[in-house]
Amino acid sequence: MAWSNEDKKFLLSFKTFPDCDDVVLKERIKKVLLNNKYIIHVLDNKELEEAEAEPDDYFGVNILPYYMVEPTQHKVNNYLCYEVSYDRVYGDKYYKRLQIIFYILCEQKEIIERDTGIARHDLLSAIIQDTFNFTDYLGYRMKLVSDVPSTVDSHFACRVLTFEQYTDNNLVKTIDGVPRLANKDIHTLGEIEEN
Repeated sequence: MAWSNEDKKFLLSFKTFPDCDDVVLKERIKKVLLNNKYIIHVLDNKELEEAEAEPDDYFGVNILPYYMVEPTQHKVNNYLCYEVSYDRVYGDKYYKRLQIIFYILCEQKEIIERDTGIARHDLLSAIIQDTFNFTDYLGYRMKLVSDVPSTVDSHFACRVLTFEQYTDNNLVKTIDGVPRLANKDIHTLGEIEEN
């Protein structure tokens, strides 16, 4: 089967489809994280720093849109992973509870951040709280509901931050590139705005 530019374009469109909340939100989170010079600095990737890498180069290396890292590491690495999840607000078909979960993993060998003397995973946690808590980057105001320290095997200190917000419950369906409000019938958003 031949693969065309149209096929690639279709798959890339999921980054902006309003009915694909997890993909769209992860793209927004990615932009916020990569545009934060303090997060990039505290991640302390010496190899990328020496190469004078751009912030985008940290994505897929230190900043991951999933919680999974290689079990064996040969270099000192610090990770900032994130996930999104939803559940329905009981008794309400129009809203859902969105959770944004950040997993901060910092290798024990370099746990103390050199400029501040603060444990690296705690400092990243503080930066993320300052960046996301009570903001509306993702549409509605988020609030921190959980901040839990732990260890992951004997090499990584970890903090797990969970933010919550209430948001629309998948009320949009994109058909032929046009977002439509889906209730009992599917209407274009323009039709709804006209009424």
